[in-house]
Amino acid sequence: MKKHQVEIPGDRLDHYLAANNLCTSRSEATKLIRDGYVTVNGKAQKTSYVVNEEDSIVVDSPPLKPTELTPKKVDFEIIFEDKDILVINKPCGLVVHPGAGNYDISLVHGLLHHCKDLSGIGGVERPGIVHRLDKGTSGVIVVAKNDRAHQHLSEQFQNKTVEKEYEALCLGEVEKKEQRLVHLMKRSETNRKKFIVNQKKGKEAISNVSVQKKNSRVSYVSVKIETGRTHQIRVHLSFIGHPIIGDELYGGTKKLKGLNEEQRDYVKSINHPLLHAKKIKFTHPKTNEEMTFSSERPKDFTEALYYFKLQQ
Repeated sequence: MKKHQVEIPGDRLDHYLAANNLCTSRSEATKLIRDGYVTVNGKAQKTSYVVNEEDSIVVDSPPLKPTELTPKKVDFEIIFEDKDILVINKPCGLVVHPGAGNYDISLVHGLLHHCKDLSGIGGVERPGIVHRLDKGTSGVIVVAKNDRAHQHLSEQFQNKTVEKEYEALCLGEVEKKEQRLVHLMKRSETNRKKFIVNQKKGKEAISNVSVQKKNSRVSYVSVKIETGRTHQIRVHLSFIGHPIIGDELYGGTKKLKGLNEEQRDYVKSINHPLLHAKKIKFTHPKTNEEMTFSSERPKDFTEALYYFKLQQ
């Protein structure tokens, strides 16, 4: 329950609730008013009611609907947690949302098991996923624990103020030390699991690739993305002729020119793309503090760097 005394009159009730952080949005305000969860001076009012000075507004929270998913214990590293957010190092092989082939186990299942203080997202007792990582991609991901945090983080992603940095080990020697890749991407018409670069239509994808270390066989790169398209980094690196090692969908287990037989067998033994979400920077949804988190790459990624003599 939230109690509030009006100091500045003259606004519609639904506008006033949203503007004064008594709810997360005007649409939520409208729904709360219509469902009878808002009273003014002890009486229900319409959304068009104009607030008066010293009106006493009470906003109740509707009961949460239980999620249909069953909480399950899932192994993942928690980097940071408070009442509003969770920052996690997602292991490779774990999907974020339940879906085809992964209905029974996902990061969401694990979060439901871990979190005992979810206040709900959209009226449902569930964690708020504001961005995703592919099943085979490991690394840092931020999750909202309530509606306000979810909306705030979502706006940051939409406004492109969140900074995300990845690291990848890709095939071949990337010639340019630094390059900014800007292309349109769309789903492939011949393989619906894939996304492709298209010159005429699609959504703009921007990746900034920086070579950290390389030799004639492989390149270790850092990638900072300005957009968050599906498979973006995987598509971009494959498009410039340097697919990520272990990425079967985009050629990371097939385009093995320049590798000897032992090295080819080693690459084929890696069962996921060596792509890791290394760092994320965002503003905390409640404190407005600028926060930066990083996560350690998987063991097999580090082993591959040693194997190809890119790390001592």
